[in-house]
Amino acid sequence: MTSFNDNYDYILLDLDGTLVDSPKKKFLLYNTLGLFKRFRKVFGLLKTVPVVSRAIAAMLKNSSSTGLTNYSVLVATCHRESSTPEEIIRHELDLYYHNDFLAWEKLFTAVPNALEFVKQAKVRGKKMYIWTNPIWPEFNVKKRLEWAGFDTNDFEGFTHSQNAIGCKPNVEYYAYSLKLFNLDPSRCVLIGDSEYKDGPARKVGIHTFILSSDKAQSWTDLTEKLVLGN
Repeated sequence: MTSFNDNYDYILLDLDGTLVDSPKKKFLLYNTLGLFKRFRKVFGLLKTVPVVSRAIAAMLKNSSSTGLTNYSVLVATCHRESSTPEEIIRHELDLYYHNDFLAWEKLFTAVPNALEFVKQAKVRGKKMYIWTNPIWPEFNVKKRLEWAGFDTNDFEGFTHSQNAIGCKPNVEYYAYSLKLFNLDPSRCVLIGDSEYKDGPARKVGIHTFILSSDKAQSWTDLTEKLVLGN
């Protein structure tokens, strides 16, 4: 009988809600207020919310037709909507991501039993990648993992706004990410927490496992599959 270990060389892991938990409403509030405080002096009090909202919407809808990474789409849209020079936008975003964001450390914790799975997968020589919805730069993706207790060195690569094109649930995100890391989809399994966002990975040939509502038990079961090879 073919085992779980034999089936997959590469384990692709969603981040939010899969490996790392955070209070979503509070995280969204902090992010919204943080962006407003950072950019109101750049875009103006009345224009900040519509400019930032349109930029985020454009990033979420990004596709290969733009030829731009998600981060570049964010910057370009802010520039187009406000006429602010791109270098100023990039400077403020850098301050936001590397300074303002650091105040949120206590929001992030590991999903129960996810750390043990990663540990066992590492021991068994699996190549693991973080395939999070790429709306944050690499620095912020890694920080959330670190704050939740993960070692970022355990992962071979990360999707993030600076290297990805497209966002979940767009199938193009999955197709592009396979090319980005030169992975054979038949040797991959993606583990996520949302059928809506993570399920489309199946359309490009990636085996996909969605955690149940009892995430702790799901991770225990997956760890046993790794250890026992079932």
